[in-house]
Amino acid sequence: MTGPRAGAVSAPLTIALGPPEHGVTRFAVDCARAAGTTLLEVTDVSALPAALSEHPGAPVHLHVTDPLFGATPDDAAAHIENVAGARAVAVTLHDVPQPAEGLERCRRRTHAYQRIAGVAGLVVVSSEHEQSLCADASIVVDAVIPLPVPDLAPPASLAPDSRSVGVFGFLHPGKAVDVVAEAVAALAAAGDNRVSLRLLGQPAEGHEDYVRAALETVRAAGGGAELTGRIDDDDLARVLGEVTVPVALFRNVSASGSLNTWAAAGRRPLVYDADYTRETQRRNPGSLLLTGGDDLAGDLRRLLDDPAPTRRPAAPSGMAELGRAYRRAWERWLA
Repeated sequence: MTGPRAGAVSAPLTIALGPPEHGVTRFAVDCARAAGTTLLEVTDVSALPAALSEHPGAPVHLHVTDPLFGATPDDAAAHIENVAGARAVAVTLHDVPQPAEGLERCRRRTHAYQRIAGVAGLVVVSSEHEQSLCADASIVVDAVIPLPVPDLAPPASLAPDSRSVGVFGFLHPGKAVDVVAEAVAALAAAGDNRVSLRLLGQPAEGHEDYVRAALETVRAAGGGAELTGRIDDDDLARVLGEVTVPVALFRNVSASGSLNTWAAAGRRPLVYDADYTRETQRRNPGSLLLTGGDDLAGDLRRLLDDPAPTRRPAAPSGMAELGRAYRRAWERWLA
């Protein structure tokens, strides 16, 4: 970690780059507000140079997932290198590359993340698992700041579903929506005609057909299937609370805000037993239900019959600690 602007400022300008509904963009906004630092919201990377020109020389903190910063990983790295040519840059790396996403894709993204980290004075990640992935790629991480439990308003009313399985967030193959749908369909085909799949969110860009196929898999077997679309923040606690069995079966996750959102709603989701979910369970004991995935339909049947293990007291917000952790990291960097 280096201190490129000794004594000049105590916190950088936080950049929230991307569409407001994107998870990384939303997190950048939440992080800036929690830390009490100045926030600059930019919807597209093409507008970033003009936006930054209003703040000449000011250090900045970027929340980086490569698709937000360029059409290719190398384009993303080039944009961030250009920013770093004129000012001090700190980054939080999101969606850290890992072999499970495919070796060639991982290779291209790793090279880009190495370039990005190489021009950053401060590199932050959100989990020890991400730190380990970075170490494998020879990327030095200065701080691990876990994703927080968000603030959720308590539901005004709650009428739990009788036999629903819920997947929350932006929907894409990495969330194994197809695997969950097949398990729910197996229950429906075996005679559980009340079982339903509730997809609590909207398809990620380009994955509309994938989500549609998952819904049809359940319907064809005689079960119910619903896609809610984006859920307003004010309704989130109620919608997450209504589901009978919450699931978050990520195929290759290194950090996840949705797990903490389930926790804020007083839910304990079913997850694959993996490095990151074990880390989350260690940080927040009793927050998850782990499965090896060998009999997912059986796991779901048992929890649908007795959903009590999926409920727990709502976890307290971690936003204040998030802000303090970023402040500490910035103060060391800028000292």
